[in-house]
Order: sequence, then C-alpha cells, then structure tokens
Amino acid sequence: MHEHLSDTELARFATDPESVPAERRQVIEREAAECAICRTSLDFFSVVTAEEMADLEQPDGESTWTSDDDAMRGYIERITAEDSEADELLADEKLLESPTKTAWKNLQRDKRLLTGGVVRRFVASANSVHLHEPLDALTFADAAISIAEALPDREYPWNAVFELRGAAWKERANALLVLGEYPSALEALTHAERAYQHLRSPGFGLSTVALVRASVFYEQGRLDEAAESAEKAEHGFAHIGQEERRMRAVFLRASISYEAGDVSSAVLLFQEVLEYGEAANSARWMARALYALGNCEVERGNLSEASMLFHKALVIFRELGPEWDRLATEWGLARVVLHGGNREDAVQRLRHVAAGYERRGMVSDGALVWLDIVEALVASGQAKQVVEIATRLFRIFKDAGMMTGALTALAYLKEAAVAGRLTSAGVGAVRTYLRRAGRQPELVFARPEAWR
Repeated sequence: MHEHLSDTELARFATDPESVPAERRQVIEREAAECAICRTSLDFFSVVTAEEMADLEQPDGESTWTSDDDAMRGYIERITAEDSEADELLADEKLLESPTKTAWKNLQRDKRLLTGGVVRRFVASANSVHLHEPLDALTFADAAISIAEALPDREYPWNAVFELRGAAWKERANALLVLGEYPSALEALTHAERAYQHLRSPGFGLSTVALVRASVFYEQGRLDEAAESAEKAEHGFAHIGQEERRMRAVFLRASISYEAGDVSSAVLLFQEVLEYGEAANSARWMARALYALGNCEVERGNLSEASMLFHKALVIFRELGPEWDRLATEWGLARVVLHGGNREDAVQRLRHVAAGYERRGMVSDGALVWLDIVEALVASGQAKQVVEIATRLFRIFKDAGMMTGALTALAYLKEAAVAGRLTSAGVGAVRTYLRRAGRQPELVFARPEAWR
C-alpha cells in the first residue's frame, strides 16, 4: 500500500519550499506528481505563504498563534482530521468505488459529507482516473463542486475554501478535455479562475488554470493561444518554486512548437525537460523527453540519433509503463526502420503496434499506425493489401461509432486504392484529417482535388 507524504511535510513545502532541503524537495515533487491524494493536499496548502501563517487565529478565535510553527501545526491537525474522517465516511458509503452511486446521491443533504476533506478526496479521485475513465472523473469532479460550493465562504482562513472550489472546477475541465468537450472545458476553467482569484495567494491556482487552458487550446489547434497560456503557466510555477509543474508547462510548450512545425525550438525545450529529469532522477520525465526528442530527430532526418533516443525511452517505458507510451515508442522505432528503407521489417513492426492499440480500444491511434503501413504498401505497389486494410479500418470505425468524417476519409482511401490512384499525398491527407479530427470533431474531410 502506498504511504502518503505527511500533511506536515506537504504544508512546509507548500508554504516555504526553500526551508526544505533540495534533495527532499525533489522527492516531494516526484511523489506528489505520482499520487493524486498527496498532490491534492499539497495544492490545498499552497494557498498560503509562511508569512500569512502567523495571522491564523486559534480555534477559540480569541488570539493569534505565538509562532509560525504553532500556526502550521494547528492548521495541519484540522486538515488531517478532516481527511481521515472523509476516508472513513466515503469508504462506508462506497462513493469512490461506485461513480454511479455518487452521481445519484444528493450529497448536499447529507451533512456529514459537507467537509473540505470529502471535497479533497473527490478531487483526488477525479484527478487519478481522468485520463482513462473521464466519465467517472467528471462524476467525481461534479460531486466535489456540489459540496465545495455549499461550504461557507469563511470555512477556512485565507479564503482557502476557494482553493477547493477552484480545484473541483479544474478537475471538471480536465475530464472534459479528455472527452473532447472543449467549449465546456474552457467554461469550467473560467469558474476555476474566478474561484482562485479570491485567494490571498492565487498564483498557484491561476498557473494551474493557465496550464489546463493551454492544453485545451492545443487540442483545438489554437496553437498561438496555447503557447501564450503555456508560457504564462511556466512563469507562474517558476515564481512559486514548483519545478515539477513548470516542467509540465515546458513540455507542453515544446509539443506546441513541434505541432507548429518549429522543430528546432521544440528540441531546445525537450532537452530542458530531459535535463530536469536527469537532475531530479525522474525516469518518467527522462523517458517522455527522450521519446519526444526521437520524434524531432525523425523529422530532421537524423535516423540514427532518433533510433538511439527511442531505444533509451523504450527501456524505461517497458519497466515503468504506461503501455500506451511503450506502444508509441515502438511506433517511433518502426517509423525509423520505415524511413531507413527496410519496408518489410517496418510493416511487421507497425502491425504489432497497431494490434496493441486496438487491444486497448485506441482505434484512432491504431488507424494512424495502419496509415504508415498503407504508405509503405503504396510505395511498393501493393494496392490489393491497401484495399483490405481500408475495408477493415472502415468496419472498425463504424462499429466504434466514429464520426462521419472519419468514415468518409477511410472510404476515400479504399476507393482510391481500388482505382489504383492512391498516392502518398492522398494517404497524407487522410492521416492529417484523422489526427486533427480527434481534436476538432466538427472538421469535415476534404477529398484531394482529383476525387471531389
């Protein structure tokens, strides 16, 4: 069972990071990055500075604490007790085990649930599952919002109740982002931003909003706005000494540059992430940066360098996961082999990757891998196999209830292959559409000129 960081250590790090030894700061950031409960507690303590701790009133409301340490100790004891009670209550009610039960329960009518501890646990649960179970995350985020909005504004010192509200709305935005509901995600972020602005020390919350907003813009293809928001987040996290969060912003900035075709800028930023991972001894950051740099080198035609980078990333992903990152890295290596001219080996590798994506239900990613195979087959004049692949992809997408535009694109792929008129440019048009359509559902597939 995972042992969480203590509230005492999290509070000290949040309010006065320089008072924590550098090596321990790295451990705290790494642990908080990997544990939603620790991260949620850290975020809650981040609303106050060490100087403001001295202003905290004692529970009797008659006098102030005699020192910063006493102030912190009293506040931590309250939060720790809330979280412990929330754990027991939510376990008894099985609300975290059953999102359906949570969705149907009138949370505000049960006075036992109206605590900051319950909000923090719902927020942490939403955060921990939003990438893989976004609908469950949305349920937990909405539960957190329902309770947080019902708490009195003066429930905590420093207007800290607004951190709970901001965090709940931010998790709603995260879930909606994964679900592709971009306008609703931006609306949720507006609510989060308004909540955070009530805090005495709003920098952390506003930086978090900027980072998620940048991600939404990125998925919408609004790259200039995404870059501006990501840079805002990076500067905000740097100002409050949150290096782990800052690296998320740097990585997103690099991804935006790569998407915009500015590979040189992307390389510099991804290298910064790699250096951070090495300094912090974070294998995950190193693997992510190595993989991203590998993609950049493929674009620049440096296949030997790309292969080395992908192999280094793959060693880490095979040990630590997640599986989809391992698959993406194997895909990168297959592309290196393909660009190197060994089509037979490349196609075998690509088929393996595509099958892995399909086993996980990631049909869009699998289709993009198949398009690499199609391009290799087109180049070698094997049109019959292209027809079979296009027919199969059309059936998979139709069974999965994918959008009409994607089916139109795949229908074009088949028709062009049957007629013997499919070119690399045609395959590229389908690939570009499928990549963009996942982020822009309203996008319509435009057939190449000769096929309109």
